[in-house]
Amino acid sequence: MTAQTFFLKDIRQENFRQGLSSEEEVALDKYLEEMAYGPADGNMDIDWESQGQGYYIHHHILHGIKDERKRDIYLQKLREDIDTWLSEKPGHHMVKKVREMVL
Repeated sequence: MTAQTFFLKDIRQENFRQGLSSEEEVALDKYLEEMAYGPADGNMDIDWESQGQGYYIHHHILHGIKDERKRDIYLQKLREDIDTWLSEKPGHHMVKKVREMVL
């Protein structure tokens, strides 16, 4: 399975799930669970960061984009997503760390 990432703006669209394959739905549910609960401890956080799990997937995807224009577009969407997450959950650990990594 390729890396799958989601942005809150997209997830919140009324018919978003209808356009997903069953594999993508499983990935979405896993992502939302990881975002809700986060890593259990510091060691797990390090593992998640290195593996691109949870919100850290955005960092991995961003740095894998070679085309500068596409990277800029992704970064803009990521900035908006970070702002949304932190406006709703100001202390969200993974989101804050990704913000520090990419901005």
